[in-house]
Order: sequence, then C-alpha cells, then structure tokens
Amino acid sequence: MKLSEVLSASYRPKRMDFTGTTVLLNRAVDALQKKYGFAVGKSDPTDLESRLIGFEDRLARDDWSRFPWHKASDLFRSFFTSDEIDNPRWSSVADVLLSTLAETDHRTYCLAALEVYVETFDMVGENLTRLRTVLKNKPVKGFPVRPELIENLSLFDPDEAPEVIGQALAESDKPYDLMKSWGIRSPHATGLFENVFDAFLLEIRPDLVDLDRSAFERVMNWLHPNSTTKAEVTRAAGIDALVLPLADERGSGIREDVEKFLIGTFGDPRVSPAEWAGVSDRALEIVYRWMTSKSLKIFFDIIDRFEDSHMWEPRRRFWTGIDEREWIDDAWVVLNDHGADIARDLARDHEDKAFLSHGNLNFHEGEKCFFIMKVGDLTIVEGTHNFSVRIFDPDADNAPRLRSKFYERNEIYANPLSDEGEAHRHDQYDNWMRKTEDYMRRNRW
Repeated sequence: MKLSEVLSASYRPKRMDFTGTTVLLNRAVDALQKKYGFAVGKSDPTDLESRLIGFEDRLARDDWSRFPWHKASDLFRSFFTSDEIDNPRWSSVADVLLSTLAETDHRTYCLAALEVYVETFDMVGENLTRLRTVLKNKPVKGFPVRPELIENLSLFDPDEAPEVIGQALAESDKPYDLMKSWGIRSPHATGLFENVFDAFLLEIRPDLVDLDRSAFERVMNWLHPNSTTKAEVTRAAGIDALVLPLADERGSGIREDVEKFLIGTFGDPRVSPAEWAGVSDRALEIVYRWMTSKSLKIFFDIIDRFEDSHMWEPRRRFWTGIDEREWIDDAWVVLNDHGADIARDLARDHEDKAFLSHGNLNFHEGEKCFFIMKVGDLTIVEGTHNFSVRIFDPDADNAPRLRSKFYERNEIYANPLSDEGEAHRHDQYDNWMRKTEDYMRRNRW
C-alpha cells in the first residue's frame, strides 16, 4: 500500500514509491537493540526537523521518488518518539503517517509503529492516542509478531496488556525466551515491557516469598537469558525481587544460587556499583552482608590450600563466630601471588566469580595473605602464619583501606599507634581472641 493511496484529498500526491531494500537498516537496528536491550532513542532534533520539512516538501511537490519504505519507517519512529509529536506545525505529517499505518501491511513500517507503541507506552499525547487507536483496530496480519500476542494477550489494549502478558510470563519457565518466541525482538525495551515485568513480578511474588526455586529461576531468566543479553531498565526491580525474600536466609541453596548468579552476571556491587544502579538500599545491604560472609569463606578456602593451614584453624573458628553475630560490616581479601592463583582456580572450579573479588600485594610476599574488616567504626587486619591481628580506631590515619586493588608493604603491615588501637599475637592459649573480642565489644560503636 502506497502513501499516495491513503493521503487525504487535500494533498493527493501522484505516487510515493516505497521501494528498495531494508535489510541493512533492519540489521543495524537489531544490532543496537541487542547490544543495549531497548529500542533506539530519539533522533537529533535538528536532523528530525530537516527531515520533516523535507517530507512536507514532498507532499507539496507530489514527489515521492527515491523515498523507500525504510525512510518512511525511520521517520515514523523518530517523529512519534520526539518532543515534536503534537506540534501543530507537523499535523499534516502525523495525518499521513497514521493514515498509512491504518492501511499498509508493510513489515518494516508496522514494526516501527510497534516499537513506538512499546517505547511510548507510559507517555500521553493526542497523536499517541491516535496511534494506539489505529493499532487496536488494525488487522493482525500486518505485524511481525505472533497473532496470539495481539488476539489473546491484548498487546494493543493499553489497559489490559501489562497484566495479561505479565500473567502469561509468570506461567512460563523462561519468560524472556517466551517473549522472543512471540516475535518480540527486544523484550527488555523501555515502556510497555517495563510494565509487563512489574505485572510479572506481582504475579509471582507469593512464590518468591515462599522460596519457590522455579520463581527465582524465572526472574533470573529474564535478567540474563543468555551470554550476550542482560536486562537494563528492569534490572534493579529484578534484583530487588531476587534478594529481598532471602533477607533472613543463611546458607540455603537458593540463596547461594542467587548470590552466584548476581555476582556472575552483574559483578560484585562493592567493586562494580554502576551495574547495580537503582537497586534498593535494603537489597544492597543484604548483598553486602552476603559478600562480607563470602569474603571470609573465600579467605578460608584459599588458606586451606596453603601448607601449614592448621595454623589458621583457631582463627577460622573465631572469625566465623564473629561473622555469625553479624559484627563484621564489610570485608576484603588481600592475596599474595600464590593466593591469587588459587582464587582463579577456585573461581573456575566453583563457577563463582566472587573468588575474583580481592586485592593484591604490590610487593613480594611468599607466605602471608590478609583479611581486612570493618567492625563498626574499627578497621581490623587479620593475616596468616605469624601475622598479628591489628585493630585500628576510627581516627587512625594508617589503617589500610578496603577494596584497594593493590597494597604496598607499609600499608598492609602498618601497626596502630598505642592510642589508636591494639595489636595481638596469636598465642597458643588463645588470649588474643579474648582481647580482640573485648576491644571490639567496647569500641566498635
């Protein structure tokens, strides 16, 4: 169907020849959407204005030569996602583009309209309302999606679509894959599918609260369905949904699987905070708690691979007990070269990237590895072999910082001044435990 066949009588151009290939354009759009997880954003306003003027000029001159469908589709997408959409100056353009949509079955043009509908779902405006009316009344065959999505799941009914589609996703083991099977190229797109995901989470929330493993797996499928795709705009809501029900879980299989999934997919939030942008403070607090305990476990697991690891066993029992009381607010492992090699091996063996979250020594140290903790306002450094535990008060200027990538010898071996903390040797009678615990109890707040 040509634009010339559906224009209003006041224009009636002789012919608008939408010809030419759209393969390269479609590939480019696919690549962008696959990389970023959402539809291509608004065009440059200056460029859009020049294109709209050019379109009006064609209307006035009845000249539609060298104007293929992909140009019309791109103009439709750019105009209906721009701030110019309801500008009276372009009313004739809006009329022509919408009239064409009502009549044509051209795949690229209909796909552009579908993408606009999805992206602008939460926006209001006269021409967006007209667009939704056209889509709702349009025959199904023109859209490159499964007919059931329109006919049975109310895709073009703004009042029903989020809830109906969200319920369908909640019944699927792989909701992202289900969306792809319907012909949706970018299930992680902004707009409609954000609302769909919210409805999906609302539907499965009771199962998440009941710690139903399949519910967690559904959310994980959405957030990271394959090796090249990660959710963007729905990421924070998805992470919250996974983490908050597990707030009181310690050592459960589901918690361990969720923790491994999140760190493997989005990185350690202590190291890669940008990947966790928008996640609630409560969920981050829980994950930090997990990672503190995980750092302690990682330290234990690595030290177990060293010779004479029996020297660490009393310290393992002591610090595990302190962690179980939730006194340790933050922690960071610092490894020598041998320890870093072991960490890489453990990360591979356990398929757990958390083992890669550690600091490194910027000097040669053949024996010792270290564990830096925050206990309230105190900074505490523990180490292997004959290293004395060091406790730094908040005012101590020489306390090592957490989460540095590299540490110099003078940083990691620093001793607190007499009025800024204490240091205790690991004696065989375990007096160091009593003194360390007593100091923490008296000074951590």
